[in-house]
Parts: sequence; structure tokens; C-alpha cells
Amino acid sequence: MVALLLPSFGCGRHSEPSSVALASDGAPVPGDASSSEAYTFPIPKEGVDAVLNPNHLPAYDGPTGSVEGTVYVTGPLAPDIRLDATACPAAIDTYGKLFRAGVAAQPDGPRPLADAVVVVVGYTGHYLPEHNEAVRVTIGVNCAYPSRSIAMTYGQRLEVVNLSAAPFAPSIEKEFTPAVMMAPPRGAGEPIRIYPRKAEYSPLLDRMAPFVREDLYVFRHPLHAVTDLSGHYRIDGVPTGNLSVGVVHPGVGAEAKQAVEVAANVVQRADLTLQYVPRRPIVPGSVIP
Repeated sequence: MVALLLPSFGCGRHSEPSSVALASDGAPVPGDASSSEAYTFPIPKEGVDAVLNPNHLPAYDGPTGSVEGTVYVTGPLAPDIRLDATACPAAIDTYGKLFRAGVAAQPDGPRPLADAVVVVVGYTGHYLPEHNEAVRVTIGVNCAYPSRSIAMTYGQRLEVVNLSAAPFAPSIEKEFTPAVMMAPPRGAGEPIRIYPRKAEYSPLLDRMAPFVREDLYVFRHPLHAVTDLSGHYRIDGVPTGNLSVGVVHPGVGAEAKQAVEVAANVVQRADLTLQYVPRRPIVPGSVIP
């Protein structure tokens, strides 16, 4: 499902503790848990460089353009997902369907697709450095992340702020940690910091909020974006030339790719469509286990 993208994985407001460390069973860990730096994984620069630029290529400093467009989905409507959101029913609006899609402009037409991950690939001879140290996401009062997909560049840290009334303890499914950091409710303290150890795809789950499932993509380059609720995306700083735009969506279970010619200081349009084909017949009102 993600084969298209895998090769490209080329302010605290209160005085409460900024975060709380939890053991794997959810119990508090003894010791000093007042610092957001506790139980994190700082990635040495040498290790990051070895992943992002193993061939020691020069950084690209030539002209750049942008790629912008809309991602659509065709096929049946998204089925429901069975989840336990009794602690915060508002989260069903975000996580209650297999995927989130808007309304088609025409009957049975393509629908704008949210949370799709888009990348630009195909440049050679250079590497593209990531200029932002962190990606910050905010859990809203509805107990949901702003998007169900998160795209990062390897070496960045993920910062999580929690504005809801419930505690959250996000953790990367593929990475075992004896302790995770809890994001206190209502934005208390500093954001918690998560350092992905590998450039790969992995679900981001939550040990305090079982209804949460985020799709975390960690790439080896910064040319990535996630579509919003209108299916829109934009990627800036793209090297000029004949490149490719790829898109994938885990919920839809599909991917697509399109050639694009990027010119200096020009925003190139690239719309893509994914087809949703259910793995089994869908009965109206049915629930995916």
C-alpha cells in the first residue's frame, strides 16, 4: 500500500509539570518527570546525516517552484469504524470513518479526500535539507488531532500540545518505549516531544485515548504535505525539472502517481485521484471491526 512512498523516506501557559512519564502499563514512572526532555530520544546530527544524505551530496541551492492541487477519492462512501470514544464522543467526527472525504461536486463524482499524504520525488544529484526542527500538532477540544496523517522529515521532533480536557499519551506503534510522555489537558506545560527513530510509516496510537489512530510518515526529504478537509495540498521549495507527484492514503488503501514539470517561481497544478475498493462488500450502516 505504501510502496510508492517508501523509497522516498529519501509555550507553557501554566505552572503545572510540563509532562508526565508513564510506564508501558500506564502507571506513573518514579523519578523526575517534570521535564519535557525526559524519556525522549535525541538524534545525533551524524546519525541524521547518514540517513538523509548517505552519499554526501551537495545541498540543492538552485531555483525552485511549488506544486499545489487537490486529491480526490472515488468509489463507495467510507464505512464506519468501531471505536471506544465514550471518554470524548466528539472524537467520532474525526476518527469514526475509515477515511474522511467531502461532498462530490456532481452526483457519483470524485470527492475531496482529507489526510492523504503527498510527496514530490525524482530530483537527483542533490539532497534537500529540512529547515524546521519540529512539527507541532495540537489536539483540539474535540479530542482529535487536526489531521489523521502526520508527515515529517527524519531528524525532526514531533511536538504535541493537548487543548482537550482529557489526558493523552501518544506513542509510535513500531517503537517500543518503557515509558511514554503524557500531554496534560488544557495546554498545561510544555509540548511533549517525540523523536521517531526510523524513516518509515507507523501508526501513532495513544495509551490514554484508545480511539486515536494517526498515520505517521517519516521521510528522508522535506517535499511532503498532507491534504486538508477540502483535499488541498501545497508543497513549496521544489527543485525545477521533470519530477513526479505521489499520493497515498492508508484508509483508502490506494496510491497514485503523476508526472509534473516544475518551473522556477511557478505554482504547478497537480490533482490526483484515488479509487477506494472495499476489501469486502459494504452493507449500509455496517461497522468495520
